[in-house]
Amino acid sequence: MADSAAAAAAAAAQPATVGQAVIPLVNRLQDIMARLDGEAAAGVELPQVAAIGGQSSGKSSVLEALVGRDFLPRGPEICTRRPLVLQLVRHSAPEEWGEFLHAPGRRFDDFEHIKREIQSETDKEAGGNKGVSDKQIRLKIFSPNVIDITLVDLPGITRVPVGDQPSDIESRIRTMIMQYIKHPSCIILAVSPANADLANSDALQLARLGDPDGSRTIGVITKLDIMDRGTDARNFLLGNVIPLKLGYVGIVNRSQEDINFNRSIKDALAFEEKFFSTLPAYHGLSQCCGVPQLAKKLNMILLKHITDMLPGLKSRINAQLVAVAKEHAAYGDTAESTAGQGVKLLNILGKYCEAFSSMVEGKNKVSTDQLSGGARIHYIFQSIFVKSLEEIDPCKNISDEDIRTSIQNSDGPKGAMFLPEVPFEILVRKQIGRLLDPSLQCAKFIYDELVKISHGCLTSELQKYPILKRRMGESVSNFLRDGLRPAETMITHIIEMEMDYINTSHSSFIGGSKVVELAKHEGLSSRGPTSLSVHKDGVGISSEAQLKSSTENNVQLKSERGQKSRAVFARDTSRGAIAEKDFSLIQMQEQVWQVEARMVTHLLVGVCQACQIHEFTASIAYTL
Repeated sequence: MADSAAAAAAAAAQPATVGQAVIPLVNRLQDIMARLDGEAAAGVELPQVAAIGGQSSGKSSVLEALVGRDFLPRGPEICTRRPLVLQLVRHSAPEEWGEFLHAPGRRFDDFEHIKREIQSETDKEAGGNKGVSDKQIRLKIFSPNVIDITLVDLPGITRVPVGDQPSDIESRIRTMIMQYIKHPSCIILAVSPANADLANSDALQLARLGDPDGSRTIGVITKLDIMDRGTDARNFLLGNVIPLKLGYVGIVNRSQEDINFNRSIKDALAFEEKFFSTLPAYHGLSQCCGVPQLAKKLNMILLKHITDMLPGLKSRINAQLVAVAKEHAAYGDTAESTAGQGVKLLNILGKYCEAFSSMVEGKNKVSTDQLSGGARIHYIFQSIFVKSLEEIDPCKNISDEDIRTSIQNSDGPKGAMFLPEVPFEILVRKQIGRLLDPSLQCAKFIYDELVKISHGCLTSELQKYPILKRRMGESVSNFLRDGLRPAETMITHIIEMEMDYINTSHSSFIGGSKVVELAKHEGLSSRGPTSLSVHKDGVGISSEAQLKSSTENNVQLKSERGQKSRAVFARDTSRGAIAEKDFSLIQMQEQVWQVEARMVTHLLVGVCQACQIHEFTASIAYTL
């Protein structure tokens, strides 16, 4: 057994000329693909080995044994929280060092620094409290003591969330693992501890999902030295329990005590060799026992896998090269000088502005499916906005009793001689304020339509430069967003101006005689023998019966506040104008309150319709 292990180690130490030529080439391709976005890298699945296993399965110990150095973060809980792409590169120099793809040009000669860098990068992306991330860390280790292999160390399967891990952490990790092992280009390194139920191993169950026929799965059984007394893993290593076409390899890991006492991996490998050579259950299984055999087997399997996939891989890469070359040719000549680039940029911006103006003015291709551009803006103004204004009921939530209460409240502790204007202004301001919401909504609709137009102005030249296209979209959106706020402020100010000053002296207002006629026609004439008489100098209500009763009930009428002067406002339904005039109400009875309420209602309707709505429309269009 010792001779077999020595032979395996010697074989591992021999230069693998073919592997040194092919595997590094695939590593270079992986580095290139890692720098590309997902869309560009899609369709090119490179051969790789993915190490999967449950938490504390010994997966990290296996990887460190393959490297021969301690370089992975350790702990009692989940340690691998981001996929670690580990590229082992064999070279003839005696030095050992590591390089990270995210830190080009920086060489890590101390493996403790490599461990801290992995931990730091993990915390940056996944947080410092046991979170996980699917973003890769790519590490390349150069050493004379390794065989050319590329592995992906995936997070261990965990069932109980810890720290800030989400409640579905197990499902997320399983999904992440499946993203790797489901591809035919991936060799699965399924790591299972021997001191657990191997038949129900998480790693083997997941491997079966990604590789149902077991044609690309290598089983690794760890911790063989701590199995229960009288038991062994011989049947598993022979493939008698769960057959795998690539077979199994048994490993003896360093214990936690070995790690705590800083026992070297070299000493651990010596202990492993002694363990397999002295235990009778593993005699005759030298080809599937020990870390050196695992390294040799992985190298041979990966090399064969790459060789088998090379024709298809070459074909896919050539197809993408042709597509990229065609796209590159469509870009035309690229300006070399700064001045030439500036001219080209101005041309692109000019064409974009022309396309935007054409869409707003309706000079672009006319669509028969739906309104767009300037036509849509016109529709928003003339249909949606106007309809929302017409749907406003100026007298909503204002009853005759509300008007009467407002008038009485304005009188204070003593009766008024004239109808006060304060209650009217309070009521009409509230109704004018209802114009604000539909006006602001109109501004938002116009903003959304302009943003939509900006996204539709993608000229062929702009399509060639995706970064410029994205930046222009952001700039135009920000510009329009910056214009929306002043437009909303201007609209609000216009509404406030209409509310602050009610111009009852405007030429559109008419005398009080028309008010009385409107009130008379709307119901006063049907309430009794009382008749309205319009005088040249004013408006009065008179009847012989009322004049007679006035003398007899003078005291009673005073207590009922029958002698008041009111300001009456009404809307001329034929001219759409506003009327106002003071008139005296002589010996007014209770039904006169109905007259006043109707007259104020007319005014509310008139003022709301008299507001200059077109000013809102103009301000929106001008500001945007």
